[in-house]
Amino acid sequence: MGVSKENKPILLTVILLVAAFVVFFADWIFPSNSIFPNRSGDMTIALWLFFAIDLGFIVALVLGVRTKKPSVVWFSIIANSIFIVLLSGLMFLLAIANGISEP
Repeated sequence: MGVSKENKPILLTVILLVAAFVVFFADWIFPSNSIFPNRSGDMTIALWLFFAIDLGFIVALVLGVRTKKPSVVWFSIIANSIFIVLLSGLMFLLAIANGISEP
């Protein structure tokens, strides 16, 4: 009942994409237990979580390239590359915003 070896990179990519959305919208989803403190504006925890998710996209890319199915390889290369670039850009912008807001 497990996931086949060829489909694990696709499943990992989808899970990481959902995790990135949860971290991004954590303030709206979990308003009382947010990882983004409303008063201080410190985004260090969110930056580290996005960094971990970005590393997960790299792992999913490597796992996808190592499979034998060409459709999984192409999906992994295209989707994970796009997500790595977009998430890295978001992390850069959040790091700038965190640096500006720090005293």
